Amino acid sequence: MYEDNQQEKEFLEVLHQSQRTLVKICFLYTRHNRDDFNDLYQEIAAKLWETWSQFRGEAASNTWVTRIALSVALQEKRRRKYQPEFVKIDPDLADTLIEEASDPCYDRLYQLIDSLPDDEDRKFLYLYLDHYTYNDIALIYGISQEAVKQKMYRIRKQLKNIKQQQDEE
Repeated sequence: MYEDNQQEKEFLEVLHQSQRTLVKICFLYTRHNRDDFNDLYQEIAAKLWETWSQFRGEAASNTWVTRIALSVALQEKRRRKYQPEFVKIDPDLADTLIEEASDPCYDRLYQLIDSLPDDEDRKFLYLYLDHYTYNDIALIYGISQEAVKQKMYRIRKQLKNIKQQQDEE
């Protein structure tokens, strides 16, 4: 019984420490729909709890959380079926981040990101915009730093082309 309480306590601490990352991922995948945002957050939290016993500590807890959260967000986006679980989200943090992202510059950036044809490109870009190092991104994806650099170069080039096309229209 004590071990279960300890695991739950450790999990909730990791969840609390990663809350800002989770909110950003949820916002990236749900944009301006608060219900979808809350549903996705709950789905990610449920998946994290389900896989908590598999966390070996080989990577930083936030790296592990980010990897799972991105995977769940992409799955849920594809399925479009949200089954909420009940885990509290700090509404002040969510409101602050949503307010920041409502800025016209952010809105334009997210429109460009939404125009990317590949979901994997969006995930890479999220990590890059969240100030993850190339090394961190490489660890999350299990690829080399050089591959991350090449992929980011290609994504930036793609975004510039999309912007140019949209500006010409």
